[in-house]
Amino acid sequence: MSRAWAAQWIWCHDSGIDKLGEFSTDTRIAAGAHDRRVLFRRVFDLPEPPVTAPLRITADSRYVLWVNGRELARGPARSHPARLPYDTVDAGPALVGGRNVLCCLVRFYGEPNARWMPAGPTFSHGAGALLAELALPDGPLATDRAWRYRIADAWTPHRPEGVGGSVPEVLDGRRLDPDWLAVDADETGWRPARVITALHIGGTARTTPPTDPYGPLPPGPGPAAPAVPRPAPRARLRLAPPPAGDPGPARYVAAADAQAGPVRGELTFPVELELTADVVAVLTVDWGQVVAGTLDLRLHAPAGTRVDARMCEELDADGRIPAHHHPHGVRYVARGHADRFESADPAGGRYAMLVLTGVGRVRLDPPVVRERLRPRPPGAYFTCSDELLDRIHRTGLRTVDLSAQDAYLDCPTREQRAWVGDSVVHQSVDLLTNPDWGLARWHPRLCASPRPDGLLPMAVACDYEHRGDTYIPDWSLHWIRSVHNLYRWTGDRDLVAELLPVAERVLRWFADFARGGLLHDVTGWVLLDWASVQGSGASAALNGLWGRALRDVAEMSSWLGDQGRARWAAARHAELAAAYPVFWDQRRGAYRDWLRDGVTAPQVSDHATAAAVVGGLVPAALRPAALRFLLRRADRVCRAWSFRTMPLRAAMGPPPPDWDVAREVVEAQPFFRYVVHDAVAELGAAERVAALCRDWTRLFDLGDGTWPETWLGGSHCHGWSATPSRDLPLYTLGVSPDLPGFARARIAPRLGDLAWARGAVPTPHGLIEVAVTDRVEVTSPVPFVLDLAGRRESRPAGSFSAALVGAR
Repeated sequence: MSRAWAAQWIWCHDSGIDKLGEFSTDTRIAAGAHDRRVLFRRVFDLPEPPVTAPLRITADSRYVLWVNGRELARGPARSHPARLPYDTVDAGPALVGGRNVLCCLVRFYGEPNARWMPAGPTFSHGAGALLAELALPDGPLATDRAWRYRIADAWTPHRPEGVGGSVPEVLDGRRLDPDWLAVDADETGWRPARVITALHIGGTARTTPPTDPYGPLPPGPGPAAPAVPRPAPRARLRLAPPPAGDPGPARYVAAADAQAGPVRGELTFPVELELTADVVAVLTVDWGQVVAGTLDLRLHAPAGTRVDARMCEELDADGRIPAHHHPHGVRYVARGHADRFESADPAGGRYAMLVLTGVGRVRLDPPVVRERLRPRPPGAYFTCSDELLDRIHRTGLRTVDLSAQDAYLDCPTREQRAWVGDSVVHQSVDLLTNPDWGLARWHPRLCASPRPDGLLPMAVACDYEHRGDTYIPDWSLHWIRSVHNLYRWTGDRDLVAELLPVAERVLRWFADFARGGLLHDVTGWVLLDWASVQGSGASAALNGLWGRALRDVAEMSSWLGDQGRARWAAARHAELAAAYPVFWDQRRGAYRDWLRDGVTAPQVSDHATAAAVVGGLVPAALRPAALRFLLRRADRVCRAWSFRTMPLRAAMGPPPPDWDVAREVVEAQPFFRYVVHDAVAELGAAERVAALCRDWTRLFDLGDGTWPETWLGGSHCHGWSATPSRDLPLYTLGVSPDLPGFARARIAPRLGDLAWARGAVPTPHGLIEVAVTDRVEVTSPVPFVLDLAGRRESRPAGSFSAALVGAR
C-alpha cells in the first residue's frame, strides 16, 4: 500500500451476507446478492480543473468508472481476493471547471467463474464493495456517505455456464436511464451509500483499508492500453422461426442458428431490417480475423426489440456455430431511444452471431469489439530476409497481444482463464518484444498462490483455484521458469526474493515423489503437452522439467546469497542426474518417455530429450546424439489428445499409440516447442532455430491472423503457441542478458540460412539495436559481450561494428 487511504468502503444498504448464527463465525453470500450490479454517483464542484488528478479505485468484483460521462477505467485486474489490487488513472483530462460527476457501475459476481473467485465473507465484507479516491488540490474526494447509489435492476442475474465458466449478461435498456452518467441526472430514488465497517473476529471496526478479507491492496499491473475499436465490416443474413421459450442468450442464439434457412445476402453496415413476429433475423458478423474485447452494439429500434449475441471463433461447414463451442452469450432489450450496449466481460472470436427479435424497423450500426489489452509501446521489432519468418513473428505478437489482458490468458476466444504454465511463453515473448514489462512482472506474482501443500493451482484467480479439485503438477515447473526469466531479464532482487520461497515449496512438493532420484507416480493431471506423451509412472519429460526447475532455483538462490537453499536444490539435481540414464536408448540416440515397474517405454518423443537437455541431465558424451535427434524431423508423427472426449480423456491420459513406436517419434506441439528450441540452442545449434520456426507455416490455414492451440487446431488464438516471436530475436538475432537485469548484454547472432536480420530488443535500460548481414552492428545502452561462433569480445556501451566471420 503506497500511502494511507482516505476512502471508505461503500456499498448498498443490503450487505448481501447471511450470518448463520449470532455467535458463529460462519457466513455465506445471500442468494439475492449474486450477480448484483450497483450504480454509484458523486457530484462535486471545482473552481478550475487540475492538470492532473490521480484517482485510485478498486471494487469487489468489477467496476467501470466514468468521469463526466467519459469512461476512464475498468477493473480491477483479476487476483486472489486476499490480494485485491487497485488501479490508478489520471482523471485530470476529464475534469472541468464547475460541476463534475464521478460515476461507477459495480458488479458483484457472487459465484466463482473463469476470471474471478470470491473472498470468504466476514460479517460485513465479501459481497460487493467500492473504494475510490480522487486526489484534488484541496484534498481527496473519497468514497463515503456523500456518494449516492441505486441497485441496478435492469440486469437479470445469472450463474456461470459451461466449461468456459462465463456469466451471461442480460440488460433491459428500458429499466436503465441512459442519462444516469450526466452531471444533472435525476437522482430521484437514489440513496446515500452505506459505509462498510469491518466486522469479524478480531476486527477493529475500520472503514478504510486495509481490512479483511481483501488484504493491504497492492497496486495492480497498470492500466490497459487505450481501447482499440474493431468494427465489423460485413454480415450474412438468414431468417429463422422464433425459438421456443427463453433458454438464455447463448442457447437462444444456438437455437435460432440451427433453425435458420439459407443465407439471404451479404450485408454491409449499417444494416436496416423490417422485423416481424413470425421470424427472427440471424446475422453472422465476420471481422475477418480474431478479435477480443467487449462487444459494443448500437441500434435504432422500437422499445422491446431484443438482440441476442454470441461470439465464436469458427463456424462449421454450413456456417453455423459448432455444437462444442463455449456458450458465452449476451442480450440487450432496446428502450426505443439512445440504445447502446457494451458487454461487461470481454469475449473473443472471428465471428459474432446476432439474433434480432421483435416487430418493426431496426437499424443496426457496425458491431464493434473494443480491445483493451496490456500496452505495447513502439520501438522493439524484428525483421529478416525471409518474409515468411517475418509473418510468423508478427502473427505470434498478435496472438500474445490478444491473450494479454488483465493477465496472460490461455485463449481469449474461449476460457479466458489465467493458467499458471501456459503463460511462460506469453511472458517470454513480451520480454523479448515489448518495452512494457508490466504484465510480464505481474503475472508470475499473480500465479504465486500456492495450495496448502505448496503446489500451485493449474489456473489462478478463478473457479479452478477456488475449487482446487484439479491440478497440473508440471505447470508449477513452467511457472518456476517464468520466475527465472524475471531473474535474468529484470535483475530485480526484491521480486525474485518474494517468489523464491514459493518456488522452493513447489520443488519440495515434487521431492516427496522421488525414489532413487526419480519422480514416480506423481499425482494430478500430468499434462506435459497436448501431444500424446505419457506422464504416468516415472515420466522422463516431467523429471527433466523438475531438473530444470532445480537448476533454476539453485542459480537464483546463489545469486541472492541463500546458499542453504541452493545446496538443497543442487543435491536433489545430482540425485536426479545420477538416475536419469535409465531412460537413454542408445540405438535411437534419445531418451525414452517413461519407466514403470522397472521397464522403460518403447515410445520416444521430442519431450523427453528436450527436457533432459534443459534440465542439465545429458552427459557431454551424449549431447551430439541428442542434438541430432532433436534436429531430425522426418520420423516425427503428430499425435495429440482428443478434444472431443474431454474431460474424460484428461482423466485417463493420452490414447494408446497408433504409430510405430519403434521407429517414429511423437513431435512436440507448439507449446512444448519452446523447450525444444531452448534445448537446441543449449546444445550449440542456435543457428538452426530460425529453420525450426518455419514449421509454423502449417498453422496459417488453421488460424485467423493468430496461432491456434495445436498443430491440429483447438482454440484459434492461444498465446502458448507464439514461441517463434521469442526465438527469432533471442536466438537468431541473438540478444539476451549476459548478467541479470542486463548489467551486461550478450549479442550472439546466429542467422542460419538467412541473408540478414535486424531488430531492437527491450532492456531495463533501453533498446538494444542489432543489424546483421556480413557485418554485425550493435547499438547498446549497456556493456555487452559479442559472441561470434564462440569467440567472445567484451565491448562498452555504445555503437560497434565488426565483420561477421563463421558465426552464421
